[in-house]
Amino acid sequence: GRPRHQWLANLHGAYRTSPRLWAQIAAEFPTLVVDWAAVDRALALGPPTGIPPTPQQLTWADTAHQLSVWSTQPGHAAADQQILAQAAEVLTRWHSQRDR
Repeated sequence: GRPRHQWLANLHGAYRTSPRLWAQIAAEFPTLVVDWAAVDRALALGPPTGIPPTPQQLTWADTAHQLSVWSTQPGHAAADQQILAQAAEVLTRWHSQRDR
């Protein structure tokens, strides 16, 4: 029930894929369905422009908001969604009490 990440190929800094790569991946992973157009679109954007913030740089509001977003995304067990929503509420309450 958990996602499993698997390394398919090293793109060596490429900004698009090739039919040769498609064939190699299809031969090695015959049951895998890949949206190559989406992969090419993501590669064309290049690497992210900004460095993600460290946990120490996140604000209470950022963290609570992200927990709230995760609680509504499909793919999480209902119990996990509820826990994420509760964690967001707790952080919001703690933050509001701290500012008094």
